[in-house]
Amino acid sequence: MRYLLFIYISFYAVSCTQTLAKEKISRDTLTDKSIVAIIPYNPTEVWVFENGKPTELTTIEMDKIERLLEAYIREYNVPQLKRYNQWNEAFPKEHYKKEKFIIDLKRYKRQYVAIINAKGEKEVWINCFCSNPKYWEKYIVEVLDGGNCYFNLKINLTKDTYYDLMVN
Repeated sequence: MRYLLFIYISFYAVSCTQTLAKEKISRDTLTDKSIVAIIPYNPTEVWVFENGKPTELTTIEMDKIERLLEAYIREYNVPQLKRYNQWNEAFPKEHYKKEKFIIDLKRYKRQYVAIINAKGEKEVWINCFCSNPKYWEKYIVEVLDGGNCYFNLKINLTKDTYYDLMVN
């Protein structure tokens, strides 16, 4: 009887731990659906990815994307802040705005397009923009120019790397 009680208590403890872990993942997610839209991969848009296969993103992958995106933007902002300070020093009467030089992710909506590449690696193209077009949750937002209010990059989730940052 003790043996059965031990098994029951052990099973209960393990199942509760798994439930709490799942809740923690969803509670700690960094992704806010009011600023992130997942757009299905369209192979006719070869400027995003070539030869990809559409895939979905898990909550854990969404969190990973946000962490990698934040890391990339921190790297990007270091020389941009230096440039901002240099320009302000060289041209003090111009009153340059810091937000025109650096990227503050709180200002941006995001679109994610996820694929499996030819090597079997999961990648995501991230399109970020300051504007709020009505169609942003369904269609890729494209602009010409626009400065740092529009930028995009790619993240390889398999390799935990980011590349191809393009600021308009």
